[in-house]
Amino acid sequence: MKTCPMQIRNQALRFAGFTLVEVLMSLAILSVLFGTIYRTFDTFNRSYANENVKAGVQQKSRIGIDLMARDVRLAGLDPLGSASAGFNPTNTNTSSVQFTADLNYDGDLDDPFEDIIYALNGNLLQQTSDLGSGPVTATLLDNVTALTFTYLDQSDNLLPEPVAVDQIRTVIISLTMQRPAGREGMVSRTYTTRVRCRNL
Repeated sequence: MKTCPMQIRNQALRFAGFTLVEVLMSLAILSVLFGTIYRTFDTFNRSYANENVKAGVQQKSRIGIDLMARDVRLAGLDPLGSASAGFNPTNTNTSSVQFTADLNYDGDLDDPFEDIIYALNGNLLQQTSDLGSGPVTATLLDNVTALTFTYLDQSDNLLPEPVAVDQIRTVIISLTMQRPAGREGMVSRTYTTRVRCRNL
């Protein structure tokens, strides 16, 4: 018995489409695949944002430490011997430092940036300097959670408070910054540097 062309066409059409089970299985596989891709993308995105925050905190911490270290290194600069430059006992403690330096070699300390205070005000690292017309305070960094100054004498012995400012030869500066990194929580970095005072 011969099969007519119409029967062959009907049989081909019957097997040409997808069944409902096949469509549902394909959708389930695609859902799992897209879910995995999304989770991977989200993980990489959060990791990228977190690393950016870490890099920013690290860079700002280094800038703050380097700026303070550069200035503290000049404390006591008095080339003419008439300015009485050095550390000020009033604001030199574990939470702040005040020092003077005759930066323009004119024998006095009444010029801009020759009398500097570094201190933490809330979460702001601030520098106060007398610019000739009175003290001016500038915020250098925000999100600072801790700032500590440790003072050592000639033999690297710790100087207790109240600090004997005439014995200071080395200052250890420790700065901690903290910033939110989205769902990753807070990113915190602490930098510590040891500054040898060249002019004392």
